[in-house]
Amino acid sequence: MQFLQSALEFLGGPGPVALAIALLFAAPVIDRLFVRRKRVGFRVLYNSKIGLGPEQLHDGTEANAPQLRELVRVLDRMSIVVIRVRNNGNYDIDADDFDRPLTFTFGDRIVWNARVSEAGSEELREEVRRSLQFFGKDTSQVRASLPTVRERVAQSLPRIFRTGGDRSRASTEPVWHGVRLDGLRLKRKQKFKLLVVLREPESNRTGEIGKEVKITGHLGGVGVLHDERQQRFITLPRLTGGLAAVLAGVLVLTLAWTPETRDPSVACGAGTLRVEGSSVFMPTMDLIAEQYAKACPEAVVDTEPNGSIAGVRSVAAADPDRALLALSDGKQDAGDVVAHQVAIVVYHVVVHSSVGMDTLTVEQLQGVYSGRYTDWSELRGGDPLPIRIVGRGSESGTRELFERRVLGTTEGALSSNDCRNPDRDPQARVIRCERDKNGDVVREIGAVEGAIGYADAPSVAEARKTNRLTALSLGGKVFDAAAGVEAGYPFWTVEYLYSRAQPAEGSLSAHFLRYVREHDDARVRMKDAGYLPCRTPEGVPLDLCNLR
Repeated sequence: MQFLQSALEFLGGPGPVALAIALLFAAPVIDRLFVRRKRVGFRVLYNSKIGLGPEQLHDGTEANAPQLRELVRVLDRMSIVVIRVRNNGNYDIDADDFDRPLTFTFGDRIVWNARVSEAGSEELREEVRRSLQFFGKDTSQVRASLPTVRERVAQSLPRIFRTGGDRSRASTEPVWHGVRLDGLRLKRKQKFKLLVVLREPESNRTGEIGKEVKITGHLGGVGVLHDERQQRFITLPRLTGGLAAVLAGVLVLTLAWTPETRDPSVACGAGTLRVEGSSVFMPTMDLIAEQYAKACPEAVVDTEPNGSIAGVRSVAAADPDRALLALSDGKQDAGDVVAHQVAIVVYHVVVHSSVGMDTLTVEQLQGVYSGRYTDWSELRGGDPLPIRIVGRGSESGTRELFERRVLGTTEGALSSNDCRNPDRDPQARVIRCERDKNGDVVREIGAVEGAIGYADAPSVAEARKTNRLTALSLGGKVFDAAAGVEAGYPFWTVEYLYSRAQPAEGSLSAHFLRYVREHDDARVRMKDAGYLPCRTPEGVPLDLCNLR
């Protein structure tokens, strides 16, 4: 493994190696599309004798048909070659793309005739026929076109029959030894087959039919002419693909086995820690716990958003040595527990935009929750719109804070399930429903006209992206971190982490508490979520956190 790591470093590191892998995979595509984008492929599909010999004549036929015997003798020395030619590149092939035309020779065999088949269109068939040229031993001297060859064949056949087998009286045979396609044009994906009829020369006394087929030619510039039957072991796709696979293997194995470099600024503990409590702050705590686990692989941090009050009660009832912490929106009076400041959490009172108000006094808000006002027209005039309250359950730290800091009393009774009608208590003066989480509260408010409720600032900011919400100022006052309590905004608190006792030095609880409260990674997570950490980047406690 050390060797692989050294190899990766020698190659420049993961970034350059990943780039090299991408380029190697792309090389065959680039070669086909740009470097050798014009390609003509050919393949010999058939190369054999016609198959009719004297032994196939029936008894008595030879005596009665000497011309037939001579024809059979001629056919016995003839063969057929079928060659497929196609444009398998990405561009059309023009006549001037060929530096040397596509040429076919057949050893000592003599070309007797040729035919174009499976051309796909009559236009292509005529194009190939036009380009066909037949030549003798000297390839530079063109002897005939296809019509001329066929005319000579037509003249030769009667003479064969008239000789009656006397070879000395045979007329002149075809003298073409090769065929070439001069000025051939092929559009993209066009193909055709060239069928060539050949005859062994009279000088061949062995009776064996030749098999030699030689195909030459050259595409200039960015073209390539290739035999599709030849399967080269080393090809560009195989070569580049193999190298890419090797590099990918080195990269994957090295990254998989390279030990994680721990951040020296993170004090790591081992074991399992459980964090319960506030559903408001828990999503941010999940991100912080995940980041801590990455830095400390031997630590596991589990979370459960069961509410501030329930979480603190669990800590108060736990064994002092148990690795358990509780998040709470504000301080809780739960006996012998230790509170640790984490961040400032700001809350908003929000209404559905149909309400048409952006501020309420604290007295007006108290009147809404007490049932003194049941319609928004009683506060702003105008058209009537029933007031519907969306709140939290009794275990919610957010509700406890709202009742203590804003209302000065408890919220009213639960009278509705759907937040629209008093379906739980038809005689209730106030329509009030409850939801489990702040995010659910703001979503419900955004869906119900005339609704009012409260939630933490991050939940409100997220919901306002899609829902029709208005955050109210209370008596024209908003939270001002710089002015602190002097701004007079009442609806904010400090988020605390509670432990059963002061965690033992070196324990996972102690290390994690320090990470949450002091490390830059945790501070950034909290600020990104909309919270104000109780420790500055310099590690100085924030005075504002001591005011609540």
